[in-house]
Amino acid sequence: MENRNAIVSFVEGSRPDDHVKIEPQPVDDDPEGSLAPSPSPSPRASDRLPLVSCICPTYNRPPSHQHLLEEAIESFLRQDYPNKELIVINDCPGQELVCDAPGVRVVNVPERFPTLGEKRNAGVRLSRGELIAPWDDDDISLPWRLSLSVARLGDAAYFNARRYWFLDGAGLHGDHAMGVGHKCSLFTRAAFEAVGGYPTSSGAEDMEMDAALVTRMPRVLDVLSGDAELMRREWFYIYRWGVSPSHLTARVPHDAFYRELATWPVQPGRFELHPRWQQDYAADTHALLEAPEVAEAR
Repeated sequence: MENRNAIVSFVEGSRPDDHVKIEPQPVDDDPEGSLAPSPSPSPRASDRLPLVSCICPTYNRPPSHQHLLEEAIESFLRQDYPNKELIVINDCPGQELVCDAPGVRVVNVPERFPTLGEKRNAGVRLSRGELIAPWDDDDISLPWRLSLSVARLGDAAYFNARRYWFLDGAGLHGDHAMGVGHKCSLFTRAAFEAVGGYPTSSGAEDMEMDAALVTRMPRVLDVLSGDAELMRREWFYIYRWGVSPSHLTARVPHDAFYRELATWPVQPGRFELHPRWQQDYAADTHALLEAPEVAEAR
């Protein structure tokens, strides 16, 4: 309890405006030659574009897996949606992460959060957007993710596409079984508050949050409820599997593995993050869409 109270005090004492001023970023008229259609402005954006806060929890990535986090940040920077911020919340004791990219705020918390759910909640509390996008530190978001999601969300409380690319040892493909998909969702801050935020669990907190939003919010956009499914050319998320030994979803029980991760060796130090993609993921999806077995479904 003492550890939790200390973290809460740190988060509450760190105001969103203390570290970085978020400025709308210019829109790229043709981001990466995107095949995704340009979305029409949502009703909510008739007067202004809502600020989208992307919440990226991270732990013990440097130095061996620092590139994963850098690619996640680069995914944020490539978004064609202009009014956005990225909160990177790091709770690895002894590691200080630094990134001077526009719109990116790194918060280094001195102690480990008891659960991943509480860490996600802290990230939301540190943000200031009216829309919230989970932004995992080992996956890839394609440049049209936010613009398409905001357009699809409209005046609803929650949008979950439940469709994404899968990247594993066999390469990039789209013939896999789809999971809950909360990590590529978008929801309102009001909805977050209405359901009480993420539960105090690790590994299944996204499933529980998804269930709470779907069952308790009066208006959601969800293919499981009969809403229109994204075409493959619109898919905007690449879920990566097997890219690090600390992949929480890969180990059960999740809560026990989350606690175990805190006992793994940490290389202390100050690590400067240099966002970049190690390959052109947008081009990779475009190429896959041209494959005969995929083209008919795009």
